[in-house]
Amino acid sequence: MRFIENGPLIPDELLDARDEGRVVFFCGSGVSRAKARMPDFFGLADDVVKELKADSNSDACKVLDAARKWSDDHDVTGLIPCDRVFALLERDFRLIDIQDTVAKCLCPSPDVDRSAHQLLLRLAKTPAGKTQLVTTNFDRLFEATNNRLAIYQAPILPQLHRYDDLDGIVYLHGRVNADYTKSDGAVFVLSSSDFGHAYLADGWAAEFFREIVRNFVVVFVGYSADDPPINYLLEGLSRIPDSKRQLYAFQSNEKEELLVRWHHKSVTPIAYSPDNQHSVLWETLEQWAIRADDPAKWTDSILEMADKGPRELSPHQRGMVAHLVSSEEGAKAFSRAEPPAEWLCVFDPACRYGKVDKTPLEFLDDPPLDPFSLYSLDDDPVPQSIEDESPYSGGDAPKQAWDAFATSLADEKHLSLRNLASVKGPDSAQIPPPLKRQEYLEFWVAQMAYEPVTLWWAARQEMIHPGFQSHIERQLRRNPEKYDPEISQGWQYLFKFWKNNPGHTRRDQNDLKEDLERDGWTGLGIQSYIDFCTPYVKVEPATSTPPVPVDDSNILKVSDLLKLSVECPVPPDNVDVPDSALKYVVQGLRINLRIGHELMQRGRRLSAI
Repeated sequence: MRFIENGPLIPDELLDARDEGRVVFFCGSGVSRAKARMPDFFGLADDVVKELKADSNSDACKVLDAARKWSDDHDVTGLIPCDRVFALLERDFRLIDIQDTVAKCLCPSPDVDRSAHQLLLRLAKTPAGKTQLVTTNFDRLFEATNNRLAIYQAPILPQLHRYDDLDGIVYLHGRVNADYTKSDGAVFVLSSSDFGHAYLADGWAAEFFREIVRNFVVVFVGYSADDPPINYLLEGLSRIPDSKRQLYAFQSNEKEELLVRWHHKSVTPIAYSPDNQHSVLWETLEQWAIRADDPAKWTDSILEMADKGPRELSPHQRGMVAHLVSSEEGAKAFSRAEPPAEWLCVFDPACRYGKVDKTPLEFLDDPPLDPFSLYSLDDDPVPQSIEDESPYSGGDAPKQAWDAFATSLADEKHLSLRNLASVKGPDSAQIPPPLKRQEYLEFWVAQMAYEPVTLWWAARQEMIHPGFQSHIERQLRRNPEKYDPEISQGWQYLFKFWKNNPGHTRRDQNDLKEDLERDGWTGLGIQSYIDFCTPYVKVEPATSTPPVPVDDSNILKVSDLLKLSVECPVPPDNVDVPDSALKYVVQGLRINLRIGHELMQRGRRLSAI
């Protein structure tokens, strides 16, 4: 889901995990650089070198200059890790002098902007009120934003394998003291030797991160794929395969080669444009925080937006509604709010990718637009014809296109015995109900069955769940005053068609022939032969474009919504009727002819209205 137009696309499973309190935010130098204008890892190295007045011909300065030049010329970072620069500085300066200089270079101005830190703390707060945030920064900007939070730093870190005590800010690589003159307690993790101790020799940082990944979903904010902290954090994990591991990273560039670097580290990148000082990222996180602060209020705002109808919204706004109904609670709220039935055209990918109607309904003044422009979501694969700027005529929906009525992985968490078929006993004859989220959508469809677009959509379905049908029939009986007579009549035709749908209840000629050869021309066999030839009314949508709501000046007709035709199956040509059964077969076929004649006469009357 995108919170803003052209913003980063945040996976639904990540949004859900944060709502469930299962996300830990890892914050790097980019967070402190965004608003507070603090240096990144290379900027810090540059400041330290200048403050220490290192010789420009020293190995540390040469490596730092080469790394910066290479990054600028080739748009590649991390080829020369900055931890190597600090390791080279240790050859020329005392460790304590380097550490104290780092602290001094990180001292913020009195009016420093901590809004980015405040935003991340809002997102890191779980519904239960716990704060789950880890930072590899040394500055104190997070705790200065909220000094009531617990602070953890090595060697005392939360022990997740023993206690669930991650509630506060974890300074994984150390932090400055209160007056920014030196490190507070343990030394900063700066040089390659420091990282070696933290992640290899002593391994306390690596062990802590493994526990985090084992218990939580991790989101990296303010890092690049080649930052030293990222490389060390993920190095150990690459040797431990785990398909259930969930790691995400906001990537400030949409170039494929940068995204691939995250994929190689088994991290899912969430790309966004870095223009305007990463504004789309911080606007997105702000909107995400608003949603996290008050989920009920956010849901109400989405429902208010949905009430306008999908045609009035942009693709990313329709995507927000789609995200809402993808959860059980969201579908429940949507069902109770009863937004327009036209949302069916968004929820069904076959509608979003439907064909452009060349023959619009006669009560439409404007020519019809293609369904994709009316109902597409921001993460829908764009049809090739649109990408090529050629006319889009419609086609089959891609397999990965979102479908509100399909069972998702999130739905399967709520699977219960009531959703499983029984092999024997009284329940064996029952069709299991849909999952609860799907049932809420079922209720909404039934409530909206009086709208023309609901009937049009239903006619496009080969069949819908019996529970859907039962709820609609119940609404027809309980609230007949809400239904235009033409709509009521249309539903009756459709219910009858589904009941006798040849794709489900009629056998083909070969099945009938095999049954007759096996069982003979008994009374049951003769009845099967006659039933095979019984005429029925076939129901299809009248147009490929959904109908718009009609007003008092328009007269709605069944023919505007449904295409009704009489199908008269001919006797199977591969079955020979024996003389002993001919009398009964002829009598049955005569009745079928009368049924077919009456259905066709009724069809002519309907088309003449």
